[in-house]
Amino acid sequence: MKVSRHVAGAALAAAAVLASPTAFTRAAGQTPASVELGTINFPTSAKPAAQTSFLIGTKALFNFEFDLAADAFREAQKADPAFALGYWGEAMSFNHPLWAEQDLASARRALEKLAPTAGARAAKAPVGKERELVEAADVLFGAGDKLARDVAYAQALGRMHAKYPQDDEISVMYALSLLGTARPGEKSTRNAMQAAALALEVFQRHPQHPGAAHFIIHAFDDPDHAILALPAARAYSRIAPSAAHALHMPSHIFVQLGMWDDVVASNIVAYKAAVDLADKKNLPRGREDFHTLSWLQYAYLQQGKFDEAQKCVDQAKTVADKNLDNPRIRDGYASMKARQVVETARWEKLALPTGAVRDGGAPGYDGSAAYVFAAGVSAANLGDLATATVALEKLKAMRTQAESGSNAYRAKPFAIMEREVGAVIAATENDMAAAEKQIKEATEIELSLDAPSGPTEPIKPSFELYGMLLQKQGRAKEAAAQFQQSLMRTPNRRAALEGLRQSTPTTSTSQPQ
Repeated sequence: MKVSRHVAGAALAAAAVLASPTAFTRAAGQTPASVELGTINFPTSAKPAAQTSFLIGTKALFNFEFDLAADAFREAQKADPAFALGYWGEAMSFNHPLWAEQDLASARRALEKLAPTAGARAAKAPVGKERELVEAADVLFGAGDKLARDVAYAQALGRMHAKYPQDDEISVMYALSLLGTARPGEKSTRNAMQAAALALEVFQRHPQHPGAAHFIIHAFDDPDHAILALPAARAYSRIAPSAAHALHMPSHIFVQLGMWDDVVASNIVAYKAAVDLADKKNLPRGREDFHTLSWLQYAYLQQGKFDEAQKCVDQAKTVADKNLDNPRIRDGYASMKARQVVETARWEKLALPTGAVRDGGAPGYDGSAAYVFAAGVSAANLGDLATATVALEKLKAMRTQAESGSNAYRAKPFAIMEREVGAVIAATENDMAAAEKQIKEATEIELSLDAPSGPTEPIKPSFELYGMLLQKQGRAKEAAAQFQQSLMRTPNRRAALEGLRQSTPTTSTSQPQ
């Protein structure tokens, strides 16, 4: 490990890696003994009191616990107002690279507390890694297009990695910056594999590093590569058990491998941790809590534990009913409700209001494409073709609106669901030629999508639905081929496995290798 040349009290700072994070835990409402976010080795020029909070903040960043990170870095600023990386860290807490999200204004305000200009900020940091990190942040939060800034930031971190190749923290930050250049629908395998190689190297020599384990999982988060991340997935929740996100992240790999028992176990503890954190810090609901709850529901559905899955939906509805003006919460619940109906095939009439509000004056759930899809498929299966047609038109409008935006990729899930509902309507009307035409088009579009990173999106894989339509026509061999194709993209799904078993009753239904 190379150390910045201008390090005041470097020995104390290095020893503070495992120090008791008192200042941080005051803000987070936890006792020092309860905070476990992994271990890192990041000596800086900070005063010892600031270094303690800085290390906690950096580990929180690596665990994507961004609210906790911001608190810790502000504590570092109070303890050492001249410490440049305290402001760097707060700014970085407003960047969510893997979701291409960024609160640019808040990040800039955090940096401006250090100094008003990029040059002045750099001058306040010691020459070496600290100054280079501050300069890299000014690239990330500078002028221009977000993707261009992400790429330029990754290049800056790449230069730092070349200069400090044995520095674990720089290596892990560089890995994350590479992952942050990915965009949906654009081939990014090379950057993902480079990030994986960086993180794997750190993980091998530092198996308690939270960022290394975390970013291995993200780099291999697809059905083809997921098996390579299984050791990191098994380790990550033990590395950082105080981070709700760390408790949830292993299930990304478990889902890709169809390991439903592990998905359930992961998200039970992750959901509780997310709710506890939201309560302690008065954070808005509908973020990590709904995310983990929806994954828990999905895993229960794949296990065939429909009643347990319904309990998750009921929990979500309790929160949604109190927050109907919050679209994240409202649509989060609506998607869970939709998945429950579609996965169980327990068809029911789902209201599709034609106006902007539902009964009682609160916004309706038809802003969720998944809900509209479920309403349409349910209605068609119940013989209510009028409602099914309304759903079809709503999906068409969503697809058209998405196509008019700057990201045409966003429209593809809507296009798939639109064709799926059209296929089910046509099949209900016994027009199997039209149904097959629609569902074939849906599968062609789905092949152009990335494999889902978690519960299926769209909620009904088109290959799976195609197999079901073929089964109804007695075309078992063709149906089996569709179920096999579906299992390649979404391993071990209950409906596809059952469809494959029914289509090939005299042969093994083991998954394709």
